[in-house]
Amino acid sequence: MDKKIWNQSQKPGLINSTKLFFQDLFVGAKRVSRRDFWWGYLGTTIFFAILIGILVFLMKSMPLMTYYWSAVIGVAIAISFGYYLIAIYNAAIRRLHDINLKAWWMLLILVPFFGYIILLVMMSLGQRNANNRFEKELSVQP
Repeated sequence: MDKKIWNQSQKPGLINSTKLFFQDLFVGAKRVSRRDFWWGYLGTTIFFAILIGILVFLMKSMPLMTYYWSAVIGVAIAISFGYYLIAIYNAAIRRLHDINLKAWWMLLILVPFFGYIILLVMMSLGQRNANNRFEKELSVQP
């Protein structure tokens, strides 16, 4: 049984990297390259912006009498935004693993303004392979 820790598309781009984001939506114990992270971030943001925009348009265009369906669409918007946040945070954790840092560094997001800038700089750092606990590939024997 082969368990891949490294996850990189052959040709990083908007579509391939976005597929990689969705493929590893709930996985944090991997690595993602810098190119795949930024292309996937852009693609995921575009996808969810369009999805939420369509849902908001549907909710606004409904008459007031269809309150039930507008409430259902409101819940769909909240769920979509939640999935977006999960995708971005898990990808950021995988990116931190690629530069050989622990996921605890994501708590910097709680520091107003400066924490976000520090994380932005960290996400832009190059890959570190020396002594990285998340090797590029790891074969696990059953």
